Amino acid sequence: MAISIPAARLDGDLLSSRDATSSPRRARGRSPGASRGAALLALALPLVAGCGGASAGAASAEGPAPAPEPAAKEPFDLEKALAREADELPAREVRAADWSARAFGAGAPKVEQKDGFVAIAIPLGTANAVECFVYNTMLDSGEVMRNFIELLDPGKVEVSRVVPWEISVHRESPAVFVQALYLAPTGAGKAAGLLKIALHADRAHPIACLHDEVGYVRTFERLAKGLFDSFESKSAAPKAGYTDTMILRIGKVPVGFETNDLLEDEDGQRRWLSRSALLVPRDPRTLHIEDDASNVFIDPEGRVKGGIWIETSQGKVNHRIELTQKKNFQYEYAGEVEGKKVQGTFSLAAKAWLASPVATASELARRLRKKGGFDLKQQEYAPSIDPTKPVDVQYLRDASGAVTVNASSMRLVGSLAPDGRPESFEVSSGPPGLTLQRVYTRGKL
Repeated sequence: MAISIPAARLDGDLLSSRDATSSPRRARGRSPGASRGAALLALALPLVAGCGGASAGAASAEGPAPAPEPAAKEPFDLEKALAREADELPAREVRAADWSARAFGAGAPKVEQKDGFVAIAIPLGTANAVECFVYNTMLDSGEVMRNFIELLDPGKVEVSRVVPWEISVHRESPAVFVQALYLAPTGAGKAAGLLKIALHADRAHPIACLHDEVGYVRTFERLAKGLFDSFESKSAAPKAGYTDTMILRIGKVPVGFETNDLLEDEDGQRRWLSRSALLVPRDPRTLHIEDDASNVFIDPEGRVKGGIWIETSQGKVNHRIELTQKKNFQYEYAGEVEGKKVQGTFSLAAKAWLASPVATASELARRLRKKGGFDLKQQEYAPSIDPTKPVDVQYLRDASGAVTVNASSMRLVGSLAPDGRPESFEVSSGPPGLTLQRVYTRGKL
């Protein structure tokens, strides 16, 4: 049972070095950036108000004292501007490469093929179009969000608020929505801007959408979700035999997700692919962002055969560990932890192999079918806790049916679904009010 929520970039469904893959920053660097919509670099232009002028997406928040004439303009109303929405927009067909989708827009989308991604500009009939980017390799969600947020250069704009407002599931993959309110200096005073970001964490074709203009939050959300839901590709990732997604919240604010897929390769090898992202507000202006991914190989008996685990925080790799099953119930681990190489072997105390998440869920499901409590203790591998040895984990159900999970200093209290996977838990070791809720599942383990 993987509860770690603190993705590494995944290419071809295999965890790989972050240096060998594409990223939004690299995508910006490869493009000419000559016109808005041509590449991500162009997004930086409307986000800052240089040379004495504000961007088209920024609305004047203050200025010189108004002249005494009766015809003076009304003071700028930020709350009114933030509440703006576009009229109902018709669905527009979008086609490129081997995929198609539909997007709500005021006019035909402009589509440009780039190196490693497709750029789409979708007009809303407002000052700025929505910019979307369809990639052809899996990306780590938190890092993508961090890169886009950092387009708001603190040397040129003043960020007032950054907050995630929605995490939902579309075509079996989670989508994260974040908005950043900022102020930019202009020749007439300060101008307000609102950058809205959405990322759909599809395994084969992640999609990022951005809109830099005050207001139009629900319009942007509807457009992005429509694009995510309608996307169809001939090169879609193989369908998982089982998939689930859980959302983390602090109170009512969504702050992260974990999504898991049970895959079977052409040679019959089963893999448990887990990806998670955490975007926790550190203060009103910043998010603490972590990504975690693991690709666990499962042997025919449901035990861990090997795998790769990668965790990053604020764009830096915390650890990258590879685990391999050896003889005599031993595992070998090798990799890096905070820039230092680690290597060694360990054995389980019970002289057994590590149970995979699939085997653990199956055992818990078996116990759930019986009345009364139970106490399952086993060792699991959690490199975010300790990459050099297995961790003692306890699953305890009391007479009331509540389940407590204890692992090192982490404690969760809640309920398991009938299939043995997490259903709803409160995390007592995190911020107050941190909860984990399963929101989507398909298939059987």
